[in-house]
Amino acid sequence: MKMSVHIRPGCGVTIRLLLFILPGLLPGIFISAQDIPSKPLSIPVYHPMVINPAFVGSKDFTNISLTSKVSKYPNNQILNLHKRLVDPDGNYTNLGVGAYAFQEQFKHSWNTGLALAGSYHIAVDDRHLHNISIGVSAKGVFTIPKKGDEAAADTFKTRFHPNLDAGAYYYGPHAFGGISATSLFENGNEGDTITPSYLQMDRHYHLYGGYKFVVNKQLGIVIEPSLLVSLNDTTLSEPHKHLVPYLKVYLQNFYLGTYLKDLDIFALFFQYQFPKFYTGVFLEFPRVGFLNDDNIIIELSMGVNLGKEGQPFLRYRHW
Repeated sequence: MKMSVHIRPGCGVTIRLLLFILPGLLPGIFISAQDIPSKPLSIPVYHPMVINPAFVGSKDFTNISLTSKVSKYPNNQILNLHKRLVDPDGNYTNLGVGAYAFQEQFKHSWNTGLALAGSYHIAVDDRHLHNISIGVSAKGVFTIPKKGDEAAADTFKTRFHPNLDAGAYYYGPHAFGGISATSLFENGNEGDTITPSYLQMDRHYHLYGGYKFVVNKQLGIVIEPSLLVSLNDTTLSEPHKHLVPYLKVYLQNFYLGTYLKDLDIFALFFQYQFPKFYTGVFLEFPRVGFLNDDNIIIELSMGVNLGKEGQPFLRYRHW
């Protein structure tokens, strides 16, 4: 089981045009298979700043989040913080800052690291409802062999890998969309016999966007379809096989969601936001067969939101 936190982008109408344009750029994008961190699986839902550093500061409150597996093998953790800076009068500036620390377990080793992110936000309307941000994240990752693992000791040594992420992001009251590159400096080279291939941090490019359709504004009922696209140099010729559609249904401060990335896997997640904190659950398990600790993923989410109330992003914060 895992404990985590969530942040959600809000966004605007002009992104619909952007969402049609960006897929046309995908044939020029090159990425690879392993990104750091790649787990927990709920990162796109609860920790979008890991995929795109331009997300930091896009909410009207400070968000603190934690994800940690707490049953069986506690092998993946991530701690996340992001906020929008304010001036001495309490007004929001154009700057957002964020950070996350993570640990990820592999068969013979651990990857543990820290990332620091900064973003610059530009309002494109007088009410500051529609915004474009650009962001950069500097991160460092240690690859550490497991203690007492002779196979790990014979395969590779402890190594440090500095890296950078960068991205651009659009958000408004209804729509959101971003494009980003993570692990810009690939750490794996041909002939490298020290680091196993599954630990190499290859460059990734991500496209993620969606739109909130208001069904009933008074009751806070909203339907939000979205799409995540991540490719690598081996799947570049088959992008249609790597589209991951998401769907969320909001009812005031509660939402229920799912995504489809494998016909044999069922995913379900939900969250409820209280005035100052929120909690939720992320589940992924096979559609057929018996469930056990090896084939079911359960992540419990919780987090804290600190900041101003009454911002122009409508009443419900997840909008």
